[in-house]
Amino acid sequence: MRPLIVLLLTASLLAGCPEDTPDETRLDGRADTTVADGPGGGEAAVDAAPCTPRWDLPDVSGNNTSCTPQAGDYKPNDANDGWDACISDDDKYHQFETSISSIARVAAFEEITKLLLTSDPPSNQDFIDAKLAYTQPEGLDSRVSRREDEHYPKASKACADMTAAEIQAEKDRCVGQAQIQPLLNQAFADGASGKDPLQNAARIESALLWFLYVSTYKESITCTSTKKDCDSSYAYYTGGEERSAGKGLARYVRSVSTQAHDRVWDGILAVRCWRDLDSADTATDLATRDKAMAQLDRALLRGVALIAKSRVKATETACGDAQAALWASVQILGNVLDREATARDAAKAKILRDELAKSAGDADLTRLSATLDELFPCP
Repeated sequence: MRPLIVLLLTASLLAGCPEDTPDETRLDGRADTTVADGPGGGEAAVDAAPCTPRWDLPDVSGNNTSCTPQAGDYKPNDANDGWDACISDDDKYHQFETSISSIARVAAFEEITKLLLTSDPPSNQDFIDAKLAYTQPEGLDSRVSRREDEHYPKASKACADMTAAEIQAEKDRCVGQAQIQPLLNQAFADGASGKDPLQNAARIESALLWFLYVSTYKESITCTSTKKDCDSSYAYYTGGEERSAGKGLARYVRSVSTQAHDRVWDGILAVRCWRDLDSADTATDLATRDKAMAQLDRALLRGVALIAKSRVKATETACGDAQAALWASVQILGNVLDREATARDAAKAKILRDELAKSAGDADLTRLSATLDELFPCP
């Protein structure tokens, strides 16, 4: 089973949404009403049956055979990768501590997606139950509310100690409080009130994927002075599982590209290898750390880009509420990619921003898919 917004896609995806077919059904699961000739030449409404949900996203060709590891990338148990022998060479993640609290947060993410990403539009109660899973003590909300994005320069003080105005002035660094948490709170509230359940389920899922991406990167950086944070980085990506499996973000990336997933795993092991070789309480070999972090982040970004691309492809043939929900997901995940896209190619990044600013019906989806591949071609 491949991860996605399950309720959004139907068996009619490949056929599109023609309006002149009497037995056509709508992708939002509601009965469609089309006009047909009635007795005596009059017209009569024909109600079609609800759509059958699909569990797959379209093939996005996520494994790029032209991609190879970059020079200096860590490869488990490869004597020619330029890395010294280390604890990661057996292709397993070795925990610093026996218990990793972040695993429970990824389990909560799985519970939330099970509640909201079902074959039927989620109910008001589903959103209420999902919010309870999100707000467990020491759970997801406790970390979303203080998450800083280490891709951006450190501010003069911790985001948790800032005023609301200061947080907004540092909204990229203080991504949890300034961007992810408000998005989640609004989507949970709107969904619980019955407003746009498909779109709000998509927003919650995508905002939490954003959090898992940022957290995987952040915890690897702060492992510099707190070794157990390497465990958290591993857990935020994998949910505590092995390379061949994975929950949370790993489940999503693996579904669109086993290549990208494997390269994320290599990056996680690169971080663990660095911390094995640089084993003081506070690491000092920051050059090797940064090399490992670049390897990890490159693969993570390719994975996120492919998740976004899969939903762009689904948007092409979706309609109604399903299309709106898919597009909401694309816009959130596209925003996650903007920082790196701008650093790689400002002109292509502008294309990405311009298309994402449009409605699903007005955006050039073919151009958007191509631009994602051009900006993020390899893990």
